[in-house]
Amino acid sequence: MLVILNSCVKDRNPSATDFSHLQDHVDIVNGGLTNFGNVVIGFNNGDTTTATLIVNLASVNLPSSAVNVTIGVDSSKIASYNAANGTNYIPVPSNSYTIASTSLTVPAGQQYAQTTVKFYNTHLDPVVSYMLPISIKDASGKLLTGNLNTIYYHIIGNPLAGIYLQDFSRWNGTTDTTTAPNSTVFTAQPVVISPVSGTALLLPENYIQTFVGSTAGVTLSFTNNSGTLSDFAVSLDDGTKSGLTAGGFSVVTQPTLVAFKLVGDQSTHYAGTTIRIFTVLKNSTPAIRTLIDQFVKQ
Repeated sequence: MLVILNSCVKDRNPSATDFSHLQDHVDIVNGGLTNFGNVVIGFNNGDTTTATLIVNLASVNLPSSAVNVTIGVDSSKIASYNAANGTNYIPVPSNSYTIASTSLTVPAGQQYAQTTVKFYNTHLDPVVSYMLPISIKDASGKLLTGNLNTIYYHIIGNPLAGIYLQDFSRWNGTTDTTTAPNSTVFTAQPVVISPVSGTALLLPENYIQTFVGSTAGVTLSFTNNSGTLSDFAVSLDDGTKSGLTAGGFSVVTQPTLVAFKLVGDQSTHYAGTTIRIFTVLKNSTPAIRTLIDQFVKQ
């Protein structure tokens, strides 16, 4: 955008738009409610996630002197968001995040400044939705863009998210799965199952994640009607499908929910709930791999 603006101002031809009268202003990249879905915080790769917060100086010309920008948490935005959207986000606890610096400087001759925000999973309840709105408080007197002045970092809660014990078995070929598995078997391995959304979870299918990565797996989706969970289904998301294809894999049998038992309710964190999925893949050899994963909620 800055390149375009500079070009238009320099041309100065009669048919060009003159932006030279526009006032400088400062905003946050990916800020505003229109970018809400772009700033979801997840913990698929461990207990800590780092987000980069970037402030942008929108100006016809690059600044001749440094611009100091102050940011800070603006918890008042949570109540207004909940009221407008019928959601129940609560503030991220103070021991579950750190902001590297709340004082940023856009150097002379530049447009951007940035800091990092770290989120820690240890003290968060996976069934609860959290929000950390961060706003620009001051920008050396520069105009602030109202609709892009706040970035709405948020963590999606899901009633079935949390700690599970996972069993995994693999057979070489489309064999009878009542026989002993060929290899790579484990039982009762603790895993954290994270939300994809309020009504979807990422099940860490062991074989797929070994070759595609920790953000791949099988998605379990369901319907939540005022606390009544139903319509459970499993599938591969587009990213996982692309990762399998890139690795030379093909899907022989799509993930199938061969057993599901919902136990308890939200007050018991659905402890005891059992999820069992069956998948058959063909690798690049090519060779068939038959996979069963079972998850039991703790």
